[in-house]
This record gives sequence, C-alpha cells and structure tokens, in this order.
Amino acid sequence: MNSRQLFFLGMKHGIPVVLGYIPVGIAYAVSALQAGFSPFETILMSFSVYSGSGQVLGVGMTAQGASLAAIFIGTFLINFRYFIMSACVFNRMPYLKAPIKAWTSFYITDETFAIFTTAPEERAKLPYIAGLIILTYSSWISGAVIGVIANSILPGWVAAGLGIALYALFIALVVPGCKSNHKIALMVIMTALFNCLLSLFIDGSWAIVISTLLWAAIGACLIKPSSKERGRSLQNCNVAEESK
Repeated sequence: MNSRQLFFLGMKHGIPVVLGYIPVGIAYAVSALQAGFSPFETILMSFSVYSGSGQVLGVGMTAQGASLAAIFIGTFLINFRYFIMSACVFNRMPYLKAPIKAWTSFYITDETFAIFTTAPEERAKLPYIAGLIILTYSSWISGAVIGVIANSILPGWVAAGLGIALYALFIALVVPGCKSNHKIALMVIMTALFNCLLSLFIDGSWAIVISTLLWAAIGACLIKPSSKERGRSLQNCNVAEESK
C-alpha cells in the first residue's frame, strides 16, 4: 500500500471520530461564548489547544473566575495522559525525526491514539496517521466554527442545553473506567466529594486542582492495573520492537 493510499485510508478510518467531534465542538463553542469568550477566542482555542476535555475544563474554570495558574495546572493534569499516548504512537515509528514527532504529538487524541495503536503493522506509518489527524483536527475546528455561528441563530434555551452536553463529555470519559474497576469509581466519587467540601473554604478553581492532585496520588498508590490491562498496554507500546 503506497503513501497516498495510506493517507486516504487514515481519513476513512477517522470518519467515525468526526461524527463525535463536530457535535462536541459545537457544544464547547456555545459554552465558551456563554463564559465570555469572543468568537475569535473560542475558535482560536480550538486551533491552539485541541483537547476537548482540556478546553471544557479551561472554559469552566474561566467562568468561575479562576486564575491563569489554576487553569494552567488543571489543564496540564487532565492532558498529562497525552505524554504517554504520544510515546506509544511514536514507538511504532521510531525512524521519525524529533521535530516531526514534536509537531505530530500535538494532534494525538484519545481517539487517534486508539485507532493508530491498534492498526496492523503495515498501516503504522506517517501517511496513515497524517490522514487520520488531518480529518479529525479539521472536524474539531469545524465544530467550533459551527457552534459560534449557531449560537447567534439558535434560541437561548437551545444554546443553554448544548452547554450541558459538555458535562456528558466528562461523564463519558470516566464511566468506562469506573465500570471496569470499582476502586476507580470510589476515587472519582471521593474526588467530587472532597472538591465540594474544599470549595467551602478556598476558591473553587484551586479546590479542583488540589482535589485532583490529592486523589490521583492516592489512586496511583492504591489502584494497580490488572495483568490483562498491563499486557494490553505493553502490546500497544512495544509493537515497534517486535517489527524490527
């Protein structure tokens, strides 16, 4: 399969992701506008951040009047997983130069990571992931643009309803892990409860940061991945070694 075929195959495999990105992008844009962002700032954030959960958290903390330091720490923590994901992706393409890896890592998301790391070895090449990320990234930007336009057209109660969809995004991120491991579910509940309690005494944005750090540390000590999960992670991250 040549580079052109791999590129368009990557785009084809990214279509299901587009179906999810556009509506969430619309909901993000509406929420950002309601939080006081200008249309330009709303779209620029999608261009420069490209993390649905990170953007939603940033918008929410901005709406609460959080400081830049709190927003930075919060979004850094929620996006930390991308360091690991990028390492696994580029372990399948060890021949790439560092500047290309650094540039491409910006476009790695949960969905592109899952598609690329589970693809057969013959697809694990730069043209394939290029087609995948070009389509998904452009769809996320398109969702934000549509949201900005729709916010000025839709009735107020509809726009407000779209903002609620962002909470569904966070629920969708944590529910799979909670269903597979009751300890994770307990950590999520304890983090939420501790955040509510801490918010009574300190600024709400810092309560989120402290609660996340504290219970993530506790979870790291108490929750150990199963042998099946460890095996799956090693398989995804070591495909490049097997192909040498």
